[in-house]
Amino acid sequence: MSRDEVDFAIVGLVAAHDRISAAMYALDAHPGLVVLRGDDLRGKTRRVAIETLPRLDVLWSQFAAVRSVLDRVKTVRGERSRPGDDELHELTVLLRGPVLPLAPDGMVVDDPLAGAPPNWVTAMGLAQELERASAEVTGTLDGVQSAYAEIAARFEPLTKALDRARAAAEALGYAATGSEVERLDVRLAEATFDAMCDLLDTAGPPSALAAEIEAVTARLADLTRLRDAYPDRVRRLRAAVDEVAAAEDETGRAYAVANEKIANPGLPPAPDAVPALRAHLAQLDQLHREQRWPRLADELSVVERSVAEARERAAHLREAAEGLLRRRAELRGRLDAYRARAGRLGLAEHAELAVRHRTAQDLLYTSPCDLPAATRAMVAYLRYLNELTERGHQ
Repeated sequence: MSRDEVDFAIVGLVAAHDRISAAMYALDAHPGLVVLRGDDLRGKTRRVAIETLPRLDVLWSQFAAVRSVLDRVKTVRGERSRPGDDELHELTVLLRGPVLPLAPDGMVVDDPLAGAPPNWVTAMGLAQELERASAEVTGTLDGVQSAYAEIAARFEPLTKALDRARAAAEALGYAATGSEVERLDVRLAEATFDAMCDLLDTAGPPSALAAEIEAVTARLADLTRLRDAYPDRVRRLRAAVDEVAAAEDETGRAYAVANEKIANPGLPPAPDAVPALRAHLAQLDQLHREQRWPRLADELSVVERSVAEARERAAHLREAAEGLLRRRAELRGRLDAYRARAGRLGLAEHAELAVRHRTAQDLLYTSPCDLPAATRAMVAYLRYLNELTERGHQ
């Protein structure tokens, strides 16, 4: 090689060395390499680590050999500004000759005479291969880093949700609701560890665990809202119980009238739910003072349902009692209408019909009124009236 050719080749080798140096040190600091050097790797991630880590050792070995050749080239070229034939010959050998012995696994051989014959390569050829291989390993590590970031992103919402749940549990009284959060925290840590052990082949958090975390977070949020809204909620509930008391009083008055006016009314026992409801309200206040939020939530729902049912039952029984009086009034009205019809037909003075009318009228206007008997008497009156009408028609 001429001096110009040597200088040109040196420039190319220096440039390649600098690029490889930047790539190798970037590899050494790559976050994906930290992952592959971790313990407890499994599955696909472990296989990638087994393939990549030894390959990285080979790259460092080859890079050190290229740098050694380059250092020797710089030393020889720096001895004289115009190298002689001996220097040019040595530089030609260093730059173009197969001066680097590689073992079958790619490692640079320290003693070429020991063991199997090595594969001799040129410094520039090895530098070019190093650039290609380092780029390939970088791609592998980039994939590992991306998988790590993706797994972390999948688990992050669950971690944040548990953090919120833990804060809510502590605010509500940790002993009451914190144990479930701690249990889920342990399970989430185990699931995260399992995912990170094979992050190249994992689907993320288990769906069942995510559902449980979502459920407990929502429940704690509900309990927090319960704690904050309890004073207003229980105030409305006390007012509702007072309304039930008023409704039961009205039902009691309707019962009294029905029992006075109707014989054997057959009504169920009068409603009397208010004492039990007030006792249950006192229990709610006790649970609130003790900060037993889950139990308070359950019992509060029970009281609210009980109040609604008591209000509905009072209204239903009042309707039943008043319905008996309406039934009596209806029968009276129908009897009067049938009596008027008999008059129009000229049957008002009919003796037997008058007896039947008087029987029905006495039953309907006697207090207490026997509604079944009065109904039967009125029906008998109507049937006889219809018979008389049909006879007259014939």
